Amino acid sequence: MARLETRIYEIRTNKLRKEERPFCILLLADLHDRLWGKRQQQLLEEVDRFSADMVLCAGDMVLAKEHAGMEHAVLLFEELSKRKLTVIAGNGNHESRMRQRPECYGTQYGYYSGRLKELGVIIPENETCRMSHGSMPVHIHGYEMPLDCYRKFFVKSYNEKDLYTKLGRPEEGAFHILLAHNPVYFSSYVRWGADLTLAGHLHGGIIRFPGIGGLITPQARLFPKYDRGLYEKHGKYMAVSPGLGEHTIPFRICNPPWLIGVRIKGTG
Repeated sequence: MARLETRIYEIRTNKLRKEERPFCILLLADLHDRLWGKRQQQLLEEVDRFSADMVLCAGDMVLAKEHAGMEHAVLLFEELSKRKLTVIAGNGNHESRMRQRPECYGTQYGYYSGRLKELGVIIPENETCRMSHGSMPVHIHGYEMPLDCYRKFFVKSYNEKDLYTKLGRPEEGAFHILLAHNPVYFSSYVRWGADLTLAGHLHGGIIRFPGIGGLITPQARLFPKYDRGLYEKHGKYMAVSPGLGEHTIPFRICNPPWLIGVRIKGTG
């Protein structure tokens, strides 16, 4: 079993006053129903160590299949609920397939989302959660991408039009966090107005080469540009998780699972 690592990044925004406490968030993505020790203890120890204001999930916490793998994902959310943290879970391609294709997956998504909501988890399905941190309004957008953005051997022509259709135009003055599972379209997220995009999906490229990066994506594309870590474009940021679990290709080489923390510091 690959060892879990934690990566902490700092970004800055003039939307938060510099004398105010940083806004600290944890990114979870691509758990794929993996179990990290008894009752997810290994993962939860890292969560506790970071002391986050909020936990945000960028999708694929479950495994979509005829009998979906969700037991360990639900267990994680149960344990997070005991910590009185705000938890917001965006949908990745696995959750979206379950939700949009009941003819294949039956009532599994309804059970999963219903259980999470009972635990106080917010699931924004192309919706915006409005909150604040100190003087800074924070808008968290849960974006469900079209499913054909995830097809193998194919990269869909895409622009930010779908974001405007589903989420509208970002409000001036707020700090906008976009939960968008697929990081390939970072430029579109920037043009739309996301200050910070949280993504996963590419599993860090599965196999990594020193000095080069990840080898292959779930769409079977070679050498992805945005495979893991923090990226910046025109003053906007994207944090990409290499995932907390695996599926289909059940191994990693030079590519450990990550829990990502982001500290947002003010310069205003």
